[in-house]
Amino acid sequence: MPRVNRSPPRLLTSDSLLPQITHCKSDSNLPDCAGLQIPTNAPALCREATSDPNLALRKRKRGDEVDKDEIIAMFAMLKKEQEERFSALMNKIETGIKAHTDQNSAILSSIEFLGQKYDELVTRIDTLEREKIEDSKQIKLLEARLEHFERFHRISSIEVRNVPKTSVETKTDLLNLVQKVGTALSVPLQAADIRDVYRINTRKDTNQPIVAELTSVILRDKIISNVKTHNKLNSQNKFSTSNIKLDGPQKPIFISENLAPQTKKLFFLARETAKEFGYKYCWTSRGKVYMRRTDGAPFVRVNNEGDLEKVKSK
Repeated sequence: MPRVNRSPPRLLTSDSLLPQITHCKSDSNLPDCAGLQIPTNAPALCREATSDPNLALRKRKRGDEVDKDEIIAMFAMLKKEQEERFSALMNKIETGIKAHTDQNSAILSSIEFLGQKYDELVTRIDTLEREKIEDSKQIKLLEARLEHFERFHRISSIEVRNVPKTSVETKTDLLNLVQKVGTALSVPLQAADIRDVYRINTRKDTNQPIVAELTSVILRDKIISNVKTHNKLNSQNKFSTSNIKLDGPQKPIFISENLAPQTKKLFFLARETAKEFGYKYCWTSRGKVYMRRTDGAPFVRVNNEGDLEKVKSK
């Protein structure tokens, strides 16, 4: 068996390869290859531009060669596609931005409109508040005038309560009842002393109060004074139906001034306040309400419910 020479093969030198090597580059106009004559049947070899003789050489397949124009065309097509996509995206974004801008403009217009309406409402409310204050003052003034008119209209009238009502009762019957009251209290009344007499409508028809409009305040005051004196002297037998000779069971009769509805309500509240806060006296005189805590103490005139609140706060 022949001996195998293990020595490394002799290195190829550049001189020995020159006739067979073709310097291949992407540019055929390189200076290194300008003067070489390449046979038509010579294999196309390529190696990197280096002086290292240990590099291996390989053949380039013709199928791997790509035309430069095709590459440029591919990049141009890719660029066109990207530009079309970018243009479509920008159009979509611009459309969205325009829609949001229009929407924001509409919202701003609505806000401005609502702001104007709010300012108008605030101005209107301020005007109404001022008008309300003025109207309240005017209403109180009119109520005071009406109260004064009603007080003046009722200044000579008396109110007789708890007198039983008969089934058939005429104005003459009421006139006779009032005259009997005057006689029992030592204040004789003639028909000419009574301008009018009637019962006040209430929920109950049995004991509706009788109002007698007298021609003189003096007569009214005398009747009220005499009934108070009678009740003080006869605490166990106060003025009642027996004093005016009415048939049936004995019932107490109450005689007072004929107060206006507002004054009557105020008098009721004043009596309740007097009981709650220890006021000994609460009365009316000429349509006005008064209170007094003890004997000899100064009286308090009650003009409205606000005066009662002042009494409670003391």
